[in-house]
Amino acid sequence: MRARLGLCLIGLVLVLGPLGCRTFDVRTDFDSDVAFDRFETYFWLEPPEVEGADPFADNALLRKRLRVAIEAELDERGYRRVESKESADFLVSYGVVLEEGYKVNGVSTAGGAYGGRYFGYGYGAGFATANMRPSQESTLIIDLLDPRSEDLVWRGWADGIVRTRDKDRGEERLRKGVHSILEAFPPGFSKSD
Repeated sequence: MRARLGLCLIGLVLVLGPLGCRTFDVRTDFDSDVAFDRFETYFWLEPPEVEGADPFADNALLRKRLRVAIEAELDERGYRRVESKESADFLVSYGVVLEEGYKVNGVSTAGGAYGGRYFGYGYGAGFATANMRPSQESTLIIDLLDPRSEDLVWRGWADGIVRTRDKDRGEERLRKGVHSILEAFPPGFSKSD
């Protein structure tokens, strides 16, 4: 019985362990008819304010941090911000989606010996409890749009980049996450080529 409990705990650690130290799983989608290698200039398009939006996903502080991180990454990659939508090759915007969930902080186990003079000695049944707390899972979405039609031409996204309720808002994590997403842009073409 004790061996089975140990194997169950090892299995639980192997399953839940990677959740605490994961990297960004970046995914993208794009219009294959667009000539991304011709893109040089961009115009910042503020995401629309949504009435009733989660205040952790849409607020002035987060908007500022995201804009600074996205513009810094694009500038570093050689794209130039322009002051008019009409003179831009593409528009840039973003979105944050939050989902409520739970995090497992750890697993507690207990068991014990039983017996005595008349019953012999052995081990009693053990049990495990998971320590859970509410959390928010965030997905950062970066959108690039056609400046004339405002149709979506490229989208990149990843989970866990935006920290909304932590004391440390994770600005370094935000910068690394934005870098990871935009590293996949443009598709099939590296700005350093």
